[in-house]
Amino acid sequence: MRPFIDHDGLTLYNADARRLPGLLDAPADAIVTDPPYELGLGTAGEVKRWDSTGIAFDPEFWTAMLGMVRPGAFALVFGSPRTWHRLACAMEDAGWLIRDQFCWLYASGMPKGEWGDHAVDRALGVKDDRTGVIRDSASLERNVAYTERYEAKTREARPWRGFNPALKPAWEPILVAQRPRESMLGRNLMDHGTGALNVAACALDADMGELGRRYRLNATAGGRPDAPRGGDTFRDSDTPRPMGPRIPGRHPSNVLMDKAMARLLPADAPRFYYCPKAQDRPVRALERIVRPRTRDKAWKACCARLGLESGADAYPACLLDTAALALTVPAGERRLAHPTVKPLDLTRWLARLACPPHGLVLDPFAGSGTTLDACRREGLRCAATELDPTYLPLTADRLERPASLPLF
Repeated sequence: MRPFIDHDGLTLYNADARRLPGLLDAPADAIVTDPPYELGLGTAGEVKRWDSTGIAFDPEFWTAMLGMVRPGAFALVFGSPRTWHRLACAMEDAGWLIRDQFCWLYASGMPKGEWGDHAVDRALGVKDDRTGVIRDSASLERNVAYTERYEAKTREARPWRGFNPALKPAWEPILVAQRPRESMLGRNLMDHGTGALNVAACALDADMGELGRRYRLNATAGGRPDAPRGGDTFRDSDTPRPMGPRIPGRHPSNVLMDKAMARLLPADAPRFYYCPKAQDRPVRALERIVRPRTRDKAWKACCARLGLESGADAYPACLLDTAALALTVPAGERRLAHPTVKPLDLTRWLARLACPPHGLVLDPFAGSGTTLDACRREGLRCAATELDPTYLPLTADRLERPASLPLF
């Protein structure tokens, strides 16, 4: 199959993620991906379909991904607080080792549940008489915003004011999984170049003088003769504590924060990696959409020439040439956007952590191309698949932007 994008070490196929093993020969060094959360989202038809396929919870899929990476390679996989346990079970059943998980804390989430008094009124057939303002969002649909608070209309609804079935979302898990090594760590690193995280490249800013002082104090137990461990790591061990940091900064932890969350910490708290939710969501407004009149040999030949999946329901007209457009019918206009895009800075940090320099990262769920862009900016190679062709223009736009390519 011809890739939709293939340049500068970046390859993107408009294909089902399950086809990736047949599209790529070289083993990858890491996986960094944001799969469907399988929440059954009902915000729009396009969202609901891709978020209800079950692929993220399918052990057979993760078994295929296991065979595509080198022994010892890491997979960093975004999940939802509601469903990440099923993702972890699927990967573990496929043979991945669950090493850890990042807890990405942010303060910008909004509760999405319906208020109890509004729900009771609606159940009784009482209409909401507020004036709503339709506004665009970064998702695939428009939503309605209200400037005034809802007031219960019935006696039955009033006791339920202040009740809501949802909590404010403030964190997301990122699963840290690893393909089992073939041998001891040192041998695996020499044989395959994988097996350890690049923590030095992801070290957090720190006052190295103060950090060194604390290491020395910890190693000598403050110089007290009555120190319980006498400077040893364990009470019954002769293993000494390190006298200084091994990397130029603070070792990265499994907690990530945005700056709003970080402000809640004491001034002398250890540093964490700070990254807010995505601020720059790729959007293309009112793109012309077309549908194939038929899926005959001529249509499949056009798709093969253009690097497109021939079985999609609709396509942005900007992806097609004159011959392909002649085989389609208009299907209106659509605002192209990705509803769950991840921050580029965070994805760069994760790719740098999981993949050795100049290595190859896999992303089976490319979306609007954040991982491809992150790898480009980090000097890494990336191979990805994305089934929905409506995201392809967003990726193409993203990769046309200038990138700064120093590795670290």
